[in-house]
Amino acid sequence: MLGGLVKKREKDPEKEELIKQVKELRERVASLEHDNDVLVSENLSLQEQLEEEKMKNYDVIMQRVEDKREQISALNAEEANIEEQRELLKAVTTEINKFSAELQTT
Repeated sequence: MLGGLVKKREKDPEKEELIKQVKELRERVASLEHDNDVLVSENLSLQEQLEEEKMKNYDVIMQRVEDKREQISALNAEEANIEEQRELLKAVTTEINKFSAELQTT
């Protein structure tokens, strides 16, 4: 009977070492889970910031597009005015030439 107790005591240090290792592994797993939770939280925050920046950039680009459209519209109107003035100038030049020709024939 005493021999059986001695064997149990011999196994106890191994058991204690295994228990210690399991505790350390549990602590390590808990630490890694915490680190993972922190990283996931940071990732979500960064994704939100990225989406906000994308929306800001989109708004800036859309404003620039609208500004360019307005500029193009203004230039088109100016071009139309210039073309109208060119046609009027041609008409006036034609009338002047006609009048000049009439004066020379008289």
